Amino acid sequence: MDKGHRKCLVLWHRIQDWADLIVNFVKENGLEDSVMTVEEIRSGVESRGTELHGIDRTVLMRALKQLEHKGKLAIFKGTSADDEGVKFSL
Repeated sequence: MDKGHRKCLVLWHRIQDWADLIVNFVKENGLEDSVMTVEEIRSGVESRGTELHGIDRTVLMRALKQLEHKGKLAIFKGTSADDEGVKFSL
């Protein structure tokens, strides 16, 4: 993960698999046209009991960016990293 090759990220799902989990989460919770913060996805009430609860922020952002590239959501920035939001359009 770093230029000195001292940190690595171990995934038990491919980024595409995480993206699929996010899409399923959104559909199962009726959030297709909703806005959520990144932190709500990681630690909100809706994500409790799912694989998304507690997901590493780096992994989550990579999956969200992949979905953004496919036109399934838009990521928008707030005043800080904790304020990042996601507008789903599934």
